[in-house]
Amino acid sequence: MKTQLLSNLRYGALLLCAIAHSAFAQNAPSLHSQIHGDWIMYRGDQFEILRISEGKIHSFFYEWNGTLKFERISDLKLKSSGAGESQTAIEKGAEWHYLDGGKAPENSLWTSLAFDSHEKGWKTGKAGFGYSDNDDETVIEDMQDNYLSVFIRREFEIPKGADLKGLGLLINYDDGFILHANGRRLFSSSNVSVDEKTGETMVTNHEANGAEFFSLSEYASAFKEGKNVIAIQGLNSTLDSSDFTLDPQVLIGGTGSFTASNRREKHQSSQTQWFYKDRTWNGKVDNIQIWERALTDDEVVALWNGGKGIAKAPGELAEGLIGHWPFDGDLKDASGNGRHGTGKNSPEFTNGQLGEALDLNGDNQYVLLGGNPSDYTPEGGSISFSLWFSADKFDKRWQTLLSLGDGGWGDWRIHRFNMTDNMGYVGGRWARNNTQVLDGKMHNLVAITEAGKGVRLFVDNILVSNNAPNNQAANFTGIPKDEDGWLPAVGANLQGQINLSKSLEGEFIPMQDSLRVVAAVGNRGGGGNQNSYSGLFRKVDHPEEALLIAARTGDKAKVTALLKAGVDPNATSPNSYTALGLAGAKGHLDIMKLLLENGANVNKQARFMKNPLSVVAGSPHIAAAKLLIANGAEMKAAWNGGFLTHEAVFWKQPKMLEFILNELKVDPDLKARNGSTALHWAINNMNRGETEANKPYLESVKVLLKHGANPNLRFRQNNNNRSAIELAMSLGLDGVVALLNKKPS
Repeated sequence: MKTQLLSNLRYGALLLCAIAHSAFAQNAPSLHSQIHGDWIMYRGDQFEILRISEGKIHSFFYEWNGTLKFERISDLKLKSSGAGESQTAIEKGAEWHYLDGGKAPENSLWTSLAFDSHEKGWKTGKAGFGYSDNDDETVIEDMQDNYLSVFIRREFEIPKGADLKGLGLLINYDDGFILHANGRRLFSSSNVSVDEKTGETMVTNHEANGAEFFSLSEYASAFKEGKNVIAIQGLNSTLDSSDFTLDPQVLIGGTGSFTASNRREKHQSSQTQWFYKDRTWNGKVDNIQIWERALTDDEVVALWNGGKGIAKAPGELAEGLIGHWPFDGDLKDASGNGRHGTGKNSPEFTNGQLGEALDLNGDNQYVLLGGNPSDYTPEGGSISFSLWFSADKFDKRWQTLLSLGDGGWGDWRIHRFNMTDNMGYVGGRWARNNTQVLDGKMHNLVAITEAGKGVRLFVDNILVSNNAPNNQAANFTGIPKDEDGWLPAVGANLQGQINLSKSLEGEFIPMQDSLRVVAAVGNRGGGGNQNSYSGLFRKVDHPEEALLIAARTGDKAKVTALLKAGVDPNATSPNSYTALGLAGAKGHLDIMKLLLENGANVNKQARFMKNPLSVVAGSPHIAAAKLLIANGAEMKAAWNGGFLTHEAVFWKQPKMLEFILNELKVDPDLKARNGSTALHWAINNMNRGETEANKPYLESVKVLLKHGANPNLRFRQNNNNRSAIELAMSLGLDGVVALLNKKPS
């Protein structure tokens, strides 16, 4: 009886607390219980399933049609930074007072509760504030070319019992902002700097790519229970800036920091992995020498030695030698510095230019040089490399001969230049040498970074350079110290491994029916940055999400149940297509008919302004396209002006393209906004030497030409106007050029 009485009293106290303090109850669910489970988010033309379990975070990345691209898994540690569920203190689209027109507050009083916005004549408007993005609630029409700042402020309530350390600012901005609260300046976005003596503000460019989260935990003392005020100065980088965005929200409670470690990825194909197979070299590498100084041109000539090379740098040429790896049957450093190499996956040896050479398979073999990472970024910033090499096959973008990484100007690398047959060098500045090297022969390469000057790149004693302008040369410090702590790799670029080896930190922000994930700025993901980890997710069992998933996977029973439960057949998730489009793209005709019977709009435009027919045009399911047309589907252009022909080409569907041109009688030369036709799109997606990957695009080219596509029409690309023929020539697609130049029979 006593136990029951205590239980009742305790329950009553909790109930009163919940009534008094709303979401800030003392029995709030744990952070883990709020984020546990499967979540989904759409971005671009893919979607992600995020699975959070005890101690693990697992992401699955799919193409929009459900094809798995890659997986990412890591160990997870959580730390709650705010009690209870996340609540919105200032909601999205809330009313704010604002001051525009080039006016500025007289003093800092505008950031305090003592300021009377009405008395001072401030306007009111809904967030976000901005121009030129077509997504602004309050348009600041006269800002461009006239003034740089807009000031906004809003008073709001913090309930009694709220965890002030759980406050957070969620803001989408372009270009920068300065945040104040209750008369106190808190911080500015990282791209804003203020001269404390003069008050001059400098702002660099920042695009509004979605809301970013800033924890206010360390500024908890600036807030109080009851009435508070947030005041924000939004800044543009230049008067002629093409756009401006300032769209803030304030959250309370429920956030938690996370650390993701032991990260790894599993890719389904090379097309999803920027550092494909670590960009490993396929061919020979011989006689590498590295100096902690800039070689002179005469020394380069001596190393070239009339095309014969020299086995060992003699006399003064050996001064400043960091290491010398002849690769004569072993990986030892012949300089005497003891920086012996370590082979990975059993690299082999063969005849080289000077004795033997490494013979790398282009798959998984490479060599790590020895010593300390700091040995390879000398104090003075100058460095030189000499080696001999041959290329048996180019099959990876930026295929690498020798690299310290790809994390910025502090890393150096010698590699194939993009998808060309030429070599490039990055070392504080970059250079490309147009000497053709894909001939199976041994070539000599010397790359030099010289502090106070620039970079030089020699291939077979042919020089290209990229030196700083005379008035800036003194400020060129060469290569700064490397921060990754990894040793150089011969025959690979290990930046993908380097990225994944670093722990990722960020915030989880559970909300009413969603979860916002915010990776900390500065973290690099494998083949991406923090934006590839951040985003707004919804539970996969959310009724609207469940409908989209069931339509795509062909679960008719689930679709039927959801429609009977009242789910809107036209519902979309942020950045998703409609259920009708997703069902059609997978060929689920029965589900398409069910959706149409229940009121699905055959012409509803969703992501990229695509209607269901545009989505289905990127699939092989011609019967689904016919069903949509029979039900009144219209042939509409997407946001970029791309038409059905463009969609079929881009998504590698030559049979669908044939249907569109032949049965729907669509013009093969329809143009997107930049003037590009489907023929341009097909060619632009091809890479020289990638025979298998190019096949569907090549087939599309043939289909388009058969239906009269004009290869001489031009489009705008990187400030150039190019025809299909010129585009194919620039990409080295000789077979396509011949096909385009062939007169129709």
